[in-house]
Amino acid sequence: MKKIIISIFILFTLSGCWNYKELNDYSIVTGIAIDKNEDRYEVSVLISNAPKSSGDNNDSSQSQIVVYTEDGKSLFEALKNIGLISPKELYIGSFSILVVSEEIAKEGLENVVDLFVRYTSARNNFYIAIAKDTKAVNTLKILTPLTSFPSQNISDNLKSTTNLQGTIAKTSFNELLSILLRKGIDPAINSISVIGNPEEGESKENLESSEPKSYIKIGYLSIFKNDKLVDWATHDESLGINILNNMISEMYLTLDYEDGYIVVDTTSFSSKIETKVENNKPKIDINVKCEARIIEVRGNINLEKSNVIEQLEKKSNDKIKSHINEAINLAIKNKADVFGFGLKFYQNHPKYFESVKDDWGNIMSSIDFNINSELILKTKVSSKNSLEEIHNEKKDY
Repeated sequence: MKKIIISIFILFTLSGCWNYKELNDYSIVTGIAIDKNEDRYEVSVLISNAPKSSGDNNDSSQSQIVVYTEDGKSLFEALKNIGLISPKELYIGSFSILVVSEEIAKEGLENVVDLFVRYTSARNNFYIAIAKDTKAVNTLKILTPLTSFPSQNISDNLKSTTNLQGTIAKTSFNELLSILLRKGIDPAINSISVIGNPEEGESKENLESSEPKSYIKIGYLSIFKNDKLVDWATHDESLGINILNNMISEMYLTLDYEDGYIVVDTTSFSSKIETKVENNKPKIDINVKCEARIIEVRGNINLEKSNVIEQLEKKSNDKIKSHINEAINLAIKNKADVFGFGLKFYQNHPKYFESVKDDWGNIMSSIDFNINSELILKTKVSSKNSLEEIHNEKKDY
């Protein structure tokens, strides 16, 4: 009987939470943008605007999103000032994308990183992108017909293009934090731009149009030295960076050949970096291995000849090595080790790296690089050389 009474007492004490709040008490933040206006920060939050209950008079024109913007001397002040205009308490525990303006990125990400490390309500698995040629807030306002919220559009785009485009590599906040806390490695973060007029992208017509007037485009990599943006990578440089960082899931190469061209698409990819120190001089061996298939043919090219396949493999490997060299030259120019070469020397040759770490940006230019690429063409889409050849054969019947 005594046990029953104790059990009933415990049930009563656990029947509720003193600080319990309904989900409807919160404004759910799905994206955050940070801009700068002179000496003040501008923070914008994208809020999912849940539809009203069926008992209410629903307005079909009601926007699914709301973007609030406030400024402040500090990031936290700007974020808290949004509470003065939002009818509900902000909940940022599940937002998916943080977009930082180019101006903020050039000044440094230290304050941004510090805020979200200390802000206990925020999870650290959101993606980060750098706005290029536009204010960061504009990227949160572009409505698209394929996703419910602009933040979802950006995060989904980052995930899908990382798998399909060799120039894209999504960066989570945790990954950025890990890079900034380690020696001998600098961040490389994807850029994001608004194509078209941002004001037209905010309108309902953009959502309903089969050809949107404005849309978001994931761009190439932004290059950082420590936490500061120093340069923008081109297509080829971004490809080279991702090759060296073993971030390639799939990529394509367009190869000029005689009077036409060939496009090859990789089906597997791996890269390996080995560091050496000989006579107190750093050396790096880079080995790339991948398999690829011919996916497009333009021109009268005889793919049945083994020497043609060998030439295409050589062209492919030369192009891969060219992309790698372009990426390395970009890093050396900016003294930004976006490959983590220094980290590898620190791990494998700690005494050497400790002796040069303070001048590592300059030391990079003296590294002796040995680059090897082994791409093998495994299959062709058709045994015929081109559609033109197939057409000519049919004419013989």
